[in-house]
Amino acid sequence: MKTILTIFKKEMLDTIRDKRTLLTMIVVPLLMIPVLLSIMSSFQTRQIEKAREKVLKIAVESNGNGTDFIKQLKVRKDIDVREDIDPFKFNDLIREDSLDLALIIGEEFDSELLAGKTADLTVYYNSTGESVLYERLESAIESYSDEVLNVRLDSLGTTRAMIRPIRTNRENVYSTSESVGKMVGGFLPYIFVIFCLVGGMYPAIDLFTGEKERGTIETILTVPASRLQILLGKMLVVVVAGVTSGLLTIVGMYLTLQLNSSIPEEFVHVAGVILTPAVIGLIALMLIPLTTFFSGVLIPASIYSKSFKEAQSLIQPMMFLVIVPLGIGMIPTVKLNAITALIPVLNVALACKEIISGTIDYGLLALVFISLFVFAAIGILVCVRWFSREGNILRT
Repeated sequence: MKTILTIFKKEMLDTIRDKRTLLTMIVVPLLMIPVLLSIMSSFQTRQIEKAREKVLKIAVESNGNGTDFIKQLKVRKDIDVREDIDPFKFNDLIREDSLDLALIIGEEFDSELLAGKTADLTVYYNSTGESVLYERLESAIESYSDEVLNVRLDSLGTTRAMIRPIRTNRENVYSTSESVGKMVGGFLPYIFVIFCLVGGMYPAIDLFTGEKERGTIETILTVPASRLQILLGKMLVVVVAGVTSGLLTIVGMYLTLQLNSSIPEEFVHVAGVILTPAVIGLIALMLIPLTTFFSGVLIPASIYSKSFKEAQSLIQPMMFLVIVPLGIGMIPTVKLNAITALIPVLNVALACKEIISGTIDYGLLALVFISLFVFAAIGILVCVRWFSREGNILRT
């Protein structure tokens, strides 16, 4: 054990000295996610504020109807009504952003309202743009619709209760923290598991393929340590690098939630409640066997490769094999059960979702850990067998 730790310390020191590895293991996960989230959040907030404050350019084709409704739109300072535009140009003008919205009032609009019927309005909008713009016009239409409805009810001497006999009250069986936890828990593994893989990728390549390129692999094999001890010492570095990268991603996201003022306070509060030390600790425990399993693929590919470029080309497809189960784990209907608890990567994503929301079944969590340790053991065995072959180590 002492020999393994000695090799680990030596290789860890060399890894920390490598700027490229240090960048992917610490700097990128700690800073990239907070920066990206901050930029996206700030941009989205500014876009929504602009959409709410913008004076809407709305083209109207009245067909000689809806005089009262058009007057209501013209009175509003946040709406610029244009009645001089050809309806056949509505589509093109909205696509070009020359107009925000367009409205065609039905030819029977006034007569249908007077007859107590339902009148037609057609709204032209850009579904790829800000939904706030459409919602503002929709609010104006609903306001006018309520006025017409109130007049009808008064003329009949009745109330809204007469036309709405049943009121549905919704009661969510999940608490706010559980609901947010399900959402965050589905997205969070997609980030930190990938960074776990990326964080261990460059140390794995450098510790094996890098030794070949530097011509020092033969020297290392002559030290008074067995192949197994050398392998385990190097493998421990890869695992520590991957786990560190994954945890720093979580830390970076947590700091973003706490320090970014553009994120809603309710969300920040709930996130602070669900991301407790106990939750982070359980996630960290899952990352150790998971990263060991990743090492079982990263290290053999690195041992076999003759160059850094070849190692990257062999390892990069593994990213897709990780992304697919993580994507499946984000689907709300996919649950943690006795079957999904045995599928690597997917079990971590689903368990993380349940842990963060506070609804984890500890029996299933134990099954997740057992399966992860089994896959980790398989990864170690694969590495041992691969590292024991001279043809793989000395392949040039």
